[in-house]
Amino acid sequence: MTSGTGPRIVDFSTHLSGPLATHLLTELGATVIKVENPRTGDGNRGIFPVGGGLGMMDLALNSGARSLAVDRRSEQWPRVVEACARWADAVVVGARPIDARRRGMDFTTMKQFNENLIYCSISGFGDHGPWRDLTAHGQTIDGYAGLVPVDEGEVQPVTRSGWRTAGTTLGGVFAAMGILAALHRRDQGLGRAQYLGVSLWQAAMWWSWRDLTMLANTGEEWLDYSDLGSRYSLYRTADGHVALVAPSERRFWEPFVELAGLPAEWKGVGDWAESGMDHGAGEAYAHERPVIAAAMATRTLDEWTAILAEAEIPFAPMLSLQEAMESEHAAVNGVLRETTTAEGRTYRLPASPIRLSDSDAAAPAPGPLSPPPAIGADTEALLAELGVAAPAQAG
Repeated sequence: MTSGTGPRIVDFSTHLSGPLATHLLTELGATVIKVENPRTGDGNRGIFPVGGGLGMMDLALNSGARSLAVDRRSEQWPRVVEACARWADAVVVGARPIDARRRGMDFTTMKQFNENLIYCSISGFGDHGPWRDLTAHGQTIDGYAGLVPVDEGEVQPVTRSGWRTAGTTLGGVFAAMGILAALHRRDQGLGRAQYLGVSLWQAAMWWSWRDLTMLANTGEEWLDYSDLGSRYSLYRTADGHVALVAPSERRFWEPFVELAGLPAEWKGVGDWAESGMDHGAGEAYAHERPVIAAAMATRTLDEWTAILAEAEIPFAPMLSLQEAMESEHAAVNGVLRETTTAEGRTYRLPASPIRLSDSDAAAPAPGPLSPPPAIGADTEALLAELGVAAPAQAG
């Protein structure tokens, strides 16, 4: 779908999860109206880093949307909420249930205006349970989900470097998925107004789906991916690059032994019966690692890439984000798309990995999105479209 050909979405949310959900829907063709605070916008606009006067969060989450700025404390607010509910296929509200009711934008109120409305509530901890009214903020959600790795700092414990929050991002992805499912359900005649609840905490819990399943059923934790074994490990090549080599299945291990010049008798050494994989873990395989490391150090990264790719053996250079972004594969698949501001400056932002087409041929790269609107840039036009009278000017 192209922008504007899909469902009509009104986004009352702030910060990350709701705007991420509606941006994903924008990329799939939805028309999105952002209802924002006239003073600060949706909360993403002023967050660093900023490049060329434009916030990167604003760029990534608000491109392609339209902005309607209304003060929740104004007399106009209830009329805007009603008009948006009547216009929309779905609304997104990012607030604790208690706050949504206080602002007159809860499900019970809004479904009175539209019997077919999909109401998506994104909250930190969901609608029920002892944590439901807790204030959620980024890593606090992940902390409650057992996801934040902690190291000892010089003065106090610190969050391990490089950690990215899971709950806030996944919550947005699940919200977009849920909205599409609810719209399909409605269009199939299986329901009218529907309430969709998305808990960022539960999204963070889901992120640990392997660990959670294993712990809940066996009492044991999942394997530590930092070192699975000699046959699923990082090695350095002759030119100093680091690569992951993963010949853990027998069909990979046997040709790898030959290609790497390892002892021929190693081909049949392994226990593949139960899972089909042997990662080379434990003391019984301790002798393998230095031999494999020495073999990997005899060829450059390019040489190993050619050899292992031709043999279809799992292998990956450990690229930096910049190297991945600038790769030919990223260009062919349209990993980045563009938007150009009124001043003529072009920015790039991540494109949705979803491609819809009537053919399995390579889909064209996604076209440009409109730039993030200034706060309230579309207010006058949108009020007219929604049939809401503009506020009287003080005279």
